[in-house]
Amino acid sequence: MVEEVGKGESGGARVLESLRAALARWPDIGSQARISIEQWNSLSASEAKAYQDRSISAVQRAAGWRAVADQVRELGRLRYEPAVATLIGLWERCPVQPVAVAAAHALFGIGTAEARDALRRGVHDHEHLGRFMALKVMFTDDGTAWDNVCHLFSDECLATTAGLTAAAEALGLLAPRSFTKSGPEWHSEPLRVLVSQDHRWLDLCVGLRDHERLGWPARQVLKYADPAVTGPALDAARAERAAPRRASAERSLRPGELVARYRDGDHRGVWRDLGAAAHLDDVWRAEAEQVAVLTMERVARNASNLTAALIARGWPVSAEQALPGPAADVEDRLRQLEQITGSAVPPALAAYWRIVGTIDLVPRDTWDAPFPPGVPEQLTVADPLEIIDLGTAWSSVEEWQEESAEHHPEIAGPLVVDIAADYLHKANISGGAPYSVRLPHPGADPLVRAEVHGLTFTNYLRRAFAEKGFLRLDQQDEWAAYGTTADELAELTGWLESVEYEYLDF
Repeated sequence: MVEEVGKGESGGARVLESLRAALARWPDIGSQARISIEQWNSLSASEAKAYQDRSISAVQRAAGWRAVADQVRELGRLRYEPAVATLIGLWERCPVQPVAVAAAHALFGIGTAEARDALRRGVHDHEHLGRFMALKVMFTDDGTAWDNVCHLFSDECLATTAGLTAAAEALGLLAPRSFTKSGPEWHSEPLRVLVSQDHRWLDLCVGLRDHERLGWPARQVLKYADPAVTGPALDAARAERAAPRRASAERSLRPGELVARYRDGDHRGVWRDLGAAAHLDDVWRAEAEQVAVLTMERVARNASNLTAALIARGWPVSAEQALPGPAADVEDRLRQLEQITGSAVPPALAAYWRIVGTIDLVPRDTWDAPFPPGVPEQLTVADPLEIIDLGTAWSSVEEWQEESAEHHPEIAGPLVVDIAADYLHKANISGGAPYSVRLPHPGADPLVRAEVHGLTFTNYLRRAFAEKGFLRLDQQDEWAAYGTTADELAELTGWLESVEYEYLDF
């Protein structure tokens, strides 16, 4: 603990002198500049690991860092302005993370223009604390919160990963930060009532409620805001959603045209045309449904051929597990889904559930048992293909129905139907959100969400079959960075090359 050294200028001067002396006694731990999200995303897996390792090594080598962090916090408590330059240096370059964290909070406590500017620069930092402190400054700057923060929601900012991340975290400050027995708790009272007091924030959240990345945080804000304020705005938005939409296909279509092209082998061209039709009219939908049936018949043959080839090479699944066939209640489920969403299930997805039902190449029986000799265990984290049937996915439908009954339907948001576990859960490692699709979807081929490649359902299946059932073979540099040897990678590649099966384009 920091000893009592007095108050005001004299106390701050003593603490700063002591801090500088302590830093001078540290071994050469180097410096490590904070980096942005874009810079972080440009690093290879080995470079990212090296960046993290430098911070860990610095903490291990810097004896007495706890006392240094205490001194930094004391300077913030005393609001000792002459320390700002030193604190900015620690915040922006110190590789000992606990000291850098203490410096950030001390700078906010001191609150000079120079200190706040230094924190504000972290809005696109790859680490959460940098973004949080920058937003904390913006929301407490002079003027209105809207004027200080709204630029984060411009089209230019939302066109980048860093911009989307900052915008999502800005919305997160308007929703509860935690929940206790007494109810939700906010970061501050001004942030709790912001939506009610400034209609611009209300309009923003309503407008973003279906956004790919910002929809969930926007709906969280609306969920916990005053319903007397949000209700009328959401009612108006719901009425606008229900208004009839004109079909937006790029051109008229002759019945049978796409089916004929598909049968002639123009598989990808046909699906490109279907993808360009954002809203299917009756003619386009009828054509899409026929094409989807032809497509999923070929998918079923690929699934059968690939499963047999993998099992023959020792992949630890059974044919019964991998391809149990369509569920008996699939037609009833599809009808229920159409009634719930008010729209037909997208043709690609409906045809898959009717014709294929389930594909499951995840070796779950090996989670508590040895992996088969000669079969590369690293493939368990290569995202083996899994698409569950609608009955198995129905729990996500029921959760959405419960949410819709409890809150305004527009707050519940689109129905997110889970279709597979994420790659880490497939490997029995605690992971992220399941892969899913959003309904209703007015087109033919919905996007597979929460999966790294950002593909439509049909293209997702194409990638899986092209990669012999494993969707993350493009992540081998990450495996190498965390210990997979060159020999192990060579074994994995050789084993995959030995898996041969008849592939049908679709």
